[in-house]
Amino acid sequence: MNPQNDILTNLEKIGFSKKESEIYLELVKNPNSNGSKIAKKLGYPRTSIYQTLSLLQQKGYVLSFMEGEITSYVAVSPKEILSKYKKNVDEAVNFLDDKFDKIHVAIEAKQFYNLNSLTEVNETIRNLLKNAEDIVYINTNMDLRVFSKEFKALKKKGVKVIMFSFQGEDYSDLGIQNYSRESFNCITTENTKRFMMSVDFSSAMIASDHGSAFKGTYSENILLANIIAEHIRNDIHIMKIEKKYGKQINQDMIIELTGDE
Repeated sequence: MNPQNDILTNLEKIGFSKKESEIYLELVKNPNSNGSKIAKKLGYPRTSIYQTLSLLQQKGYVLSFMEGEITSYVAVSPKEILSKYKKNVDEAVNFLDDKFDKIHVAIEAKQFYNLNSLTEVNETIRNLLKNAEDIVYINTNMDLRVFSKEFKALKKKGVKVIMFSFQGEDYSDLGIQNYSRESFNCITTENTKRFMMSVDFSSAMIASDHGSAFKGTYSENILLANIIAEHIRNDIHIMKIEKKYGKQINQDMIIELTGDE
């Protein structure tokens, strides 16, 4: 790790150009330098050095003074610049946050977004888990350990994660409450993967293989999020009924509902 390179990189993040950041850092280290000295040290033509010094002066990052017939330069204190930058950014963020809340949107935002690959699905899952604040419901036969980092973070935050599947996988070490119906246990292949998730009853995602591709839908539709959560809770309730009264009760219920004898 090179601290100087890190400083230059972060100066660029707050609006310095590459050359501006190099010249400013050089003046921090060697104040009272003139353009010729800086050009020799950094390896840039003197003309471009003077042009950049002029820009830095206009931005208030550099001051100049005369030493005889030679113009020398000194960097404005980094603490002063960073304090001013932070103040300006905070003011801008607060202003925009207030104004955007008051903007009238002419059309309703799209509520459903298509996901066209397993990569997109996984990235959406990660983002949803990252932003969860209260409770997550999941129904899947996919391997959840690819999201171990996200689940461990949720466990640390105290977010409840409830999972139902037909596979009987145990993810309790990730802070997940596991429920399964082994009577419906089946073998998962690349063409039978599926995933349903509801986060905080406000956002949801469903996905599965679709022919030769893995596709899904992400939505912030509250109705869909609640339907998915309710579906998963019902699966868990049925599983508990089977364990208490036997698996035959499920078949009896099907006969009664369909009217088959």
